[in-house]
Amino acid sequence: MKKVTSQIFVAIVCAFLGFLLAHQFKLLNEKNKINSSIQNLDIISEIEALKKEKEELTKTNSSLSEQLKELEEKASSNGAVEAEIKKQLDNARMNLGLVDVKGPGITITITPKSNIFGSNNDNRSITEDEIVHVVNSLRYVKAEAISVNDYRLTPQSGIKVSGNSIWIGTSGKVDPKSKIVIKAIGDKQALKVAANFIGVLDYGALRNYTCDVNDSDEIIINKTTQSLKNEYVKPIN
Repeated sequence: MKKVTSQIFVAIVCAFLGFLLAHQFKLLNEKNKINSSIQNLDIISEIEALKKEKEELTKTNSSLSEQLKELEEKASSNGAVEAEIKKQLDNARMNLGLVDVKGPGITITITPKSNIFGSNNDNRSITEDEIVHVVNSLRYVKAEAISVNDYRLTPQSGIKVSGNSIWIGTSGKVDPKSKIVIKAIGDKQALKVAANFIGVLDYGALRNYTCDVNDSDEIIINKTTQSLKNEYVKPIN
């Protein structure tokens, strides 16, 4: 009888310990979930703060640019030398992509074909290689301004695949599975010939896309959203 009672007692103690362990594990799991949620909220808050800071810096930069432009306008009204300097500054800003520009040119619309993502292994998506190839062909005939999905290309804008996207500089992200629009301003006839030249729009994976080229007397390309930096180059006196 005593043996049976001892066994029952041991069983009750084991069950009680098991309950305590299960309860403690549940509390620990809930605590981890709460900590994870707090961390996610902190990351989201930090991202939102950075976005807000970027917007404020962009507004400040635009305001300073407008003030500088007004000062240059006043200075250029003093004489021919000042006016020529102002003209050179305006040209430099356009070439660097710091201002919105317009002019004659072409628009290339690259659209995936309907069966591009089928089982055929040849139906691959375009990468940086195809975009760079098209851009270089346009630059070869002296395109004066180029954008990809309205992201302005500058002397410091690289084109690189990262993950499932194609990055244009550090601010533009292009989805190769969606429509891509390349705009170029320059001699529209020369640009059109360059785009339609054999081996340009049928290069690599572009064979799996439909490419349309349209010329226009007025193409609008917005200024870059990427900051230009000069930390290493220095002028030679």
